[in-house]
Amino acid sequence: MSDEQPKQPVTISRDDLYAQVWEKPMMQLASEYGISGNGLAKICRKLAVPYPGRGYWARKAAGQKVSQLRLPDKAAGVPSQVRIAPTLPPPPPPRLAPELEGKLAAARLLTSGITVPAKLQRPHPVIAAWIEERRRRRQEARTDPWRRMSDVPDFSAIERRRHRFLDALFKVLERHAFKAKTCERGEVCLEVERERVEFELKEKYRQVRRPLTEEEKKRGYNIDRPWKQELQPTGILQFSIKTHLDSALDHVWTDRPEGPIETQLPEIVATLMLAGPLLKERRRQREEAERRRFEEERRRYEEQQRLQQDRNRWRHFVGLAHRWQEAEIARQFLAALESKLQDKDAAFDDRSVSEWIEWARARLTEYDPLMAGDAGAILQDIAKVDAWTYRD
Repeated sequence: MSDEQPKQPVTISRDDLYAQVWEKPMMQLASEYGISGNGLAKICRKLAVPYPGRGYWARKAAGQKVSQLRLPDKAAGVPSQVRIAPTLPPPPPPRLAPELEGKLAAARLLTSGITVPAKLQRPHPVIAAWIEERRRRRQEARTDPWRRMSDVPDFSAIERRRHRFLDALFKVLERHAFKAKTCERGEVCLEVERERVEFELKEKYRQVRRPLTEEEKKRGYNIDRPWKQELQPTGILQFSIKTHLDSALDHVWTDRPEGPIETQLPEIVATLMLAGPLLKERRRQREEAERRRFEEERRRYEEQQRLQQDRNRWRHFVGLAHRWQEAEIARQFLAALESKLQDKDAAFDDRSVSEWIEWARARLTEYDPLMAGDAGAILQDIAKVDAWTYRD
């Protein structure tokens, strides 16, 4: 095979795959196919192809005796060949827009000299409120016989670090139109350009296996698992911007071996300074999208009303046509009836024949739309029909 990753999937037989995995290391062979070593191992297991174990190639390079496993006969249900498709390369990381990159560079110039003081002095009102609340609770615990001082411990070293870091962060940001305040659920957030920026500064924890104590063993814990998994603090601080700003911007900073998170404060502040313009533009886009949606819904509604009005007017027109047709039939019936009547002086329900004829003609005049007025009045009547005239 060539050293270049194949651009197209490759179909390989079980025998050829067996020969190749014993010819060169799995990671090298997998790289040539454009897949991971684990992916190639799964393919080998699918085809029941044995491959070298850990340390095989090191022992072989050292001149030690190694043995090659035999390819077993193909069992029922095991494929005789496989199609290996190269894994698609990961997409390139997102890049900042040139305009945003320029704003970030300008913000870095403004924040380059920011430091976190080694001692907390004149704390920000939010920090001062935390300290006062803890002092109050400790004072209550000191005078309450049912509570112990250990129930309300003093601030730990990591909490004091957190206070100093946030104190410096809040004070710097408030010089750039930010405001730190307590929001819902007692959490602190930042406000800028009438937008909220949520963040988190917390100590990282890790899961560890701790051997069970003698007391825990007596409580009936699983004897096949003589350990307990729990979270333990690491002493590592991590700052996260929870409000999404831009995919190309960093949103998480952590204590690193080359420097604690305090040294990363200038970059954090520079990134947060972009929040105002970004969130303001995002709000403008949302409002514009909402306006377009509202206009589109209004246009659809007006079109539906226009169509409904047109249908209603046609319905009214057809109804008038039916009345005219029925009036014509009634007029012909009245003429035929009048010609059949022999006794003109006969009376029916205290009405004479001539009175009944006049009654029918009067009703025809009222019922026939063409006799109720001029033709223009009919069109004017149709024009009065709107979308709500008929809603059944």
